[in-house]
Amino acid sequence: MLCKGEDADLDTEEKSKETAKPNDILDSVSIAAFDLDGRIFRTLWHSLTRTPDVALAGAKGDFSQYLSPVRVFVALFSFQFVVASLFGTPLAGSLDQLTVSVEPEVVEAWLATGQTASGEIPTHAEVNQTVESWGAMLLWPITIVTALPYLLLLKLYRPGVPLWGHLQFFLTATNASFVVMIATIPLIALGLGWFSLGIGFAMIVYYFCTGRIIVRFYSHSAGGAALRLLGLVLLMPVTLLMTGIGQILGTAFTLDTNYDLSLIRLYAPDLE
Repeated sequence: MLCKGEDADLDTEEKSKETAKPNDILDSVSIAAFDLDGRIFRTLWHSLTRTPDVALAGAKGDFSQYLSPVRVFVALFSFQFVVASLFGTPLAGSLDQLTVSVEPEVVEAWLATGQTASGEIPTHAEVNQTVESWGAMLLWPITIVTALPYLLLLKLYRPGVPLWGHLQFFLTATNASFVVMIATIPLIALGLGWFSLGIGFAMIVYYFCTGRIIVRFYSHSAGGAALRLLGLVLLMPVTLLMTGIGQILGTAFTLDTNYDLSLIRLYAPDLE
């Protein structure tokens, strides 16, 4: 249930801190990976086990016990690529994934239509590495854009709280799922099916933690909490579609900019 005293305190704290938001963002991004103290372990564990407490501390700007959810998100988002690289798990897509259903001779003929900055025909390995590198960089803006529907819906649920507060709630649950997802990356060694199960479990953790936050801060009844959580669940196809479109556009831009290669030429040469 929603605690009214805590609820009013959150509104007051949020409004008083609105002017500090830009500085908070800059501080979070600049030192996320370099200023980790003992609070990081407490923050990660309590993001899973005491999600509303971590979210409330972030919304109030009280970092005496926990790190800012923004700082933790930046650190975890970056760390996942380190872990993924150790186990050979590309998180941002690759040329191999793009061409898994395309005949090898078709791919080679397509590569022959492109050229590098020096005018040479790009190799498969070269293009593959470029797509992975650019994909990792483009995941940041894609992630930000796909988070907007969730934040806007949370704002609709409770208009009195500034968007900055909703961001803390959203990121706390996201960080909890990130912890689980990073821990399941090694499952790729057992097969893609096991890895997919791990990702699915991370999503369950996200919605479980989000549900706890909704019960604490967004609803006065079990029915209202269930409906609000359902609204967030129904956003999943939308965000998946946005992510897919963003990755396709990003890959197309990468190939065209670096090698003058066209995805349309690869998949539907007749259309081009």
